[in-house]
Amino acid sequence: MRRLVLATVLLASACARDARPEPKTTKLVPAQLVGCAVEAPSARSGGAPVPDMSADFQVDPRGKVREVHIQGGGAYAKALKRHLESCQYEPASKDGRPVASRRAAVYGGDR
Repeated sequence: MRRLVLATVLLASACARDARPEPKTTKLVPAQLVGCAVEAPSARSGGAPVPDMSADFQVDPRGKVREVHIQGGGAYAKALKRHLESCQYEPASKDGRPVASRRAAVYGGDR
C-alpha cells in the first residue's frame, strides 16, 4: 500500500511540474540613432584636442533624449550635453512596444 501511495505522489508531482507554462521569451530591440540637430563638439583647427568624456542618458519611448549625465570634458561637457539633447532616436522596443532605455557613450579627440 505504501508503494502505491508513493508512486501516486511521485506521478502527481511529475505531472504538476510539466503543467507549468514556460516563461515567455521577450524580443528586445535597442534604440537606434536617427539624427542630431547640433554637431558634436570637435577640436577646432589648430586648437587643443577634445578631452575624453563619457555620457550616460535615457532615450524615452518617444525617442527623445532625457537625463543626460556627462563625466569629464571641462568646457566641452556643456556642448556635448546640448548635442545629445538635440538627438532623435528610434526608441527601443520590447515585444513591439516602445520602451525607455539607457545608453552610454565615450567621446574624445581620438575617437
